[in-house]
Amino acid sequence: MKQHVVEVTALAATLAAGAAGVLPAVAPAAAKHRHQQALTGKTRTVGVSSDYYDPGTITLHAGDKIKWVWRNTGFTSHDVNVDSGPEQFHSPTQADGQYVRRFKLTGTYKLYCTQHETMTMTVVVKKAPK
Repeated sequence: MKQHVVEVTALAATLAAGAAGVLPAVAPAAAKHRHQQALTGKTRTVGVSSDYYDPGTITLHAGDKIKWVWRNTGFTSHDVNVDSGPEQFHSPTQADGQYVRRFKLTGTYKLYCTQHETMTMTVVVKKAPK
């Protein structure tokens, strides 16, 4: 019985030492993944449909992207332009396809389509979480 207790105790000590050696290696890998994710951000999709963006309002974190996807617009062309916001940009005017933009600066962006000025959307960019 004593021999069994000694063996189990030795095994437990060996496993604990091994786990202690592995755990520090996992922590830096997790931190690196979070850092990489912060650099690349998330991508959100917005539909460009017949005279509207879907959704019309979206909230992001700095570093995130929006991918606008033209859906069933037929022969009607649309684009994405900044009316007001921390930075200016505009997409090509097109009837199909997609346009991707990364938002680096925080603030509120008011967007519109030059082909249909009542076609608007709002993008709110907040500080990225740590």
